[in-house]
Amino acid sequence: MAKSVKQLQDEVLGFLESKGQSKDQFQEVTDLPAIKQLMILSAANFIIQVQDNLNKTGKVDTGALSTDITAGEIIETGSGYEISIGYPAGSKSAKYYDFVNKGVRGLVSGEPSDSPYAFRKPTAGGAMVDALARWYRRNAASGKREDQKKNLSAVQRKRKKLSKMVSAEKKLKSLAYATAVSIKRKGIKKTGFFDNAVKTSFGKEFVQAVAKIAGREIAINIR
Repeated sequence: MAKSVKQLQDEVLGFLESKGQSKDQFQEVTDLPAIKQLMILSAANFIIQVQDNLNKTGKVDTGALSTDITAGEIIETGSGYEISIGYPAGSKSAKYYDFVNKGVRGLVSGEPSDSPYAFRKPTAGGAMVDALARWYRRNAASGKREDQKKNLSAVQRKRKKLSKMVSAEKKLKSLAYATAVSIKRKGIKKTGFFDNAVKTSFGKEFVQAVAKIAGREIAINIR
């Protein structure tokens, strides 16, 4: 069943309240036409879904994939309305988010088989090794500072594990190189954090809601 504008408002504003954030920024939304309310709130819901998906899969490092995603203003065109949501062009997140989303096929495993991306060489270059070494340091440091004992998230569990590995590993570069080679062989698993958020926020229920508000069948183009 399609979600009403009121249901979307409650969902998004309830999330903000649970995070201790101000709901004032959405006050002006209630004064807009229903179709614009739906688009703005669905965009906000999409961003929430992306962030939740990343946390659930444990794919959080610097946090850029969560913080860089933005939604623009609604633009009224001759044929309807447009709203842009995603990662800013030229940002680091825009360059690598889809590798995390769709995964990268491994040289040996060939998985994920439906990914459009694949590693080409078995050896690991310096840039990849350096990036992994920095990743180990960041996450290990976060794990050492983490004092929570129960109900840990996927990210927290990973960081605690890494804090033990890195502290016991003197040759960090060797560990980073071995990891890089392993990643190229096995591939990067698909998370679907972005595609799944699209389906949740702009799937069949969204189309039905738009058609209901408009009073007629309407074309939805997502690209």
